[in-house]
Amino acid sequence: MAEPIYTDIFRCKKDSGTYQPNSPYKTNLMAELKKAQSGTGSGPIGNKADETVYVVTLCAGYLKPNDCTSCINKTIPLLLEKCPNQKGAAAWRVTCMVRYGTPVINNYDVWFLANEVSPIKAMDVALLEKSLSELVSMSLYEVKPGLRRYVYKDLGYGKNGTLHMVMQCTDDLLPNDCHKCLIHVSNEVKPCCNGAKAAAVFTPNCYIRYSLGDFREGGNRPSSITIN
Repeated sequence: MAEPIYTDIFRCKKDSGTYQPNSPYKTNLMAELKKAQSGTGSGPIGNKADETVYVVTLCAGYLKPNDCTSCINKTIPLLLEKCPNQKGAAAWRVTCMVRYGTPVINNYDVWFLANEVSPIKAMDVALLEKSLSELVSMSLYEVKPGLRRYVYKDLGYGKNGTLHMVMQCTDDLLPNDCHKCLIHVSNEVKPCCNGAKAAAVFTPNCYIRYSLGDFREGGNRPSSITIN
């Protein structure tokens, strides 16, 4: 089992409010999403608090640039379709994320948590949990100094297997919030994914994924990304 079946996850932020079709918020949102599609970057846009929009995108650190762009471009119209007038929304789809809404303090706002879990269980659940605990500790150790927001690790598993794990934060998080977010999703692995051969936990700010197969197939395969 190389990878859990990818799940399209869409969340509309219910307490974010709504916007009208011809409103300044809609105009600003579409302008920022267009920037995201072209890869030119984004920042808060809007003259008033209720018109300000912030768009964040994230691609798995092992993804090739063209695949990243393709994933984001396909995700944006689907998110707008799922959340047609919500001021805040997020989508995790395959290997990328798109999120938009009004800015929050330090951009850290874990307003939803979701997961995808393989239905196939490990034969030795105790061994899997022990190995996952080791990988989590190793990965968090590298993130803690505040120098990295993406870490990939693997660990020998059983006689011939390998357990793979990736943790990653969005670029807009402060180092301490990145570390806090990754601790959060790491703590959710055991209760959500008990003994599964592969699983992932997602929030609007970070995620963790593990598998007994290498999910980076065809990617660039960096082991970490440094925070600039």
